[in-house]
Amino acid sequence: MTIHRIWRLCCLTVASFFWASCDSDSSTQATDSDIPEPDSSADYEKSSSSEGASVSSSAAESSSSETSLSSSSSAENAPSSSETAISSSSDVASSASTPQFVLARDASVTCRDSSYRVAACSSTKGLTCDDYKKYLAKDTTLSKSLLTEWEDKLQKCGAIEEFVALYGIAYDPCATATKLVSVMKCSDGSTYKDFVKEGNLIYASTEEYNEARGISSSSVAESSSSESEPLVQNCPHGDYALFADVLAEVQKEIYQKLSDALEVPDLGLTEAQKQFYEGLLDRENKKLKGNLSPYYMDEYEHDVMHTSLSYESKNWFDGYIAKTETCAGGTSVTTERYQDLYDKILKECFGKLDIALSQIN
Repeated sequence: MTIHRIWRLCCLTVASFFWASCDSDSSTQATDSDIPEPDSSADYEKSSSSEGASVSSSAAESSSSETSLSSSSSAENAPSSSETAISSSSDVASSASTPQFVLARDASVTCRDSSYRVAACSSTKGLTCDDYKKYLAKDTTLSKSLLTEWEDKLQKCGAIEEFVALYGIAYDPCATATKLVSVMKCSDGSTYKDFVKEGNLIYASTEEYNEARGISSSSVAESSSSESEPLVQNCPHGDYALFADVLAEVQKEIYQKLSDALEVPDLGLTEAQKQFYEGLLDRENKKLKGNLSPYYMDEYEHDVMHTSLSYESKNWFDGYIAKTETCAGGTSVTTERYQDLYDKILKECFGKLDIALSQIN
């Protein structure tokens, strides 16, 4: 028992020395400068300032981050400068595609060119064949050039409505033919067709333009009359004929000449050539077989109002020509235009017959 008690005391003694040495080491390692004074306001202010700066810095970073995100979000939603430029240039290009004009008599009224295209053979083409017939049927005084213009337009007025090719394939000549109708529409609701354009100014009419330039209507009339050609008296025209009508008259003369030629024994024709001529003649009706012979050398009666010979004859026309005119005294005579065209068609027909005859032995 005594030995155990002594051993225990020894252990306690050693332990107490060990712990005492540990406390001594820890106290010597810490210096006075390392221990802050609890009442030091400077350290507190430094700490507070440091913490405040840290908090402020964090807040600033957070605010900056939020602002950046907000700006980024706004930037994503807002159009870029390049997009704005493109949009702006697109608007400018759109407006520039239709130039804007100003009404000369009222600069507050703007106008735009609203011209459009229509089918050349539509009802908007203006005067019809019947209109020109009425003009030419009047006993009136006019210039020679105007009279010629009416006759030319009547001859090209488009009486033949549809063209049919040699093999019966029909097509509409008005399907692709167009013409431009000039129209100027203004912001005051007015529309002008007979306008005069000068720079960006629009004059409603030639008269308005002349007045703006200091030209009076009377001076224009005097100038026009002094420079115009002498007037002529129109002899009322009548007996209007299509190309096929002129050809029908030509055929009568061709029939008579061929018929007479076949009666001459020593004409120098071969038997085959005689048969060719005989095959063209309609002895019963004293005309050529086929109403469009010799352009189409067949026996068919073609629908002349829907058949074109523009590829067969250089003298073809799709309107009308006046055969007669009645001048002073009431005597009706053949018009010079009709007689001239008749002679040309007759010559052309004989040319075609000669070519066909030369190919027959």
